[in-house]
Amino acid sequence: MPKRPFKLPVILSREEVMHFLDSVDSLKHRTILMTAYAAGLRISEAIHLKVTDIDSQRMTLRVDQGKGRKDRYVMLSPRLLEVLRAYWKAVRPALWLFPGDLSGQPITRAAVELACQKAHRASGIAKPITPHSLRHNPEYRIMPSKV
Repeated sequence: MPKRPFKLPVILSREEVMHFLDSVDSLKHRTILMTAYAAGLRISEAIHLKVTDIDSQRMTLRVDQGKGRKDRYVMLSPRLLEVLRAYWKAVRPALWLFPGDLSGQPITRAAVELACQKAHRASGIAKPITPHSLRHNPEYRIMPSKV
């Protein structure tokens, strides 16, 4: 079987990202999508973040058991830290940074994907947008200041 040709990911402009994130109606969903975008995280890494994974002194996020079951640190921008602090003050999560509907469990990947689809429809942006496509943005780590 011949290999499929490699396709480059669709890139969103900064304005499109801001407009998309403005279209997310839930604070929790907006914050998790912003975290995936700003830190360049896979959605599976973002949903498994714990409150203790944020290190504001070193300005890093600890990603526990990411792809290949490897632990790593990613840079935490000052703007993302500000957003995460505002989210924490509003929600006060205990263990999981983004708790799910089931007690003691993180938010599900499906819930984030559903919120992303809903925001995509509301935004009216023609380009395809998925939680993973936010990771591929070349300007990740640079949070839009308006959002």
